[in-house]
Amino acid sequence: MMTLQGAIAYGKHIGVRWYIRNDRGCIVGGTKTREQAEAMKRRFEIEDRRNPFTRGTTRFVIEAVED
Repeated sequence: MMTLQGAIAYGKHIGVRWYIRNDRGCIVGGTKTREQAEAMKRRFEIEDRRNPFTRGTTRFVIEAVED
């Protein structure tokens, strides 16, 4: 598991332009294109609905990388 700063630094290194975060501020994914980020967000929402602990209550947002 990485720290938030470590994950952001690694993302910059590999060219991540879009992050997917949950409602607690944790980065759960990152992609290079907006389309990939939207698909990833949909997948996380579907997986969260199947999670017996959260039952689909987690919110995910897409954020652009700040330069």
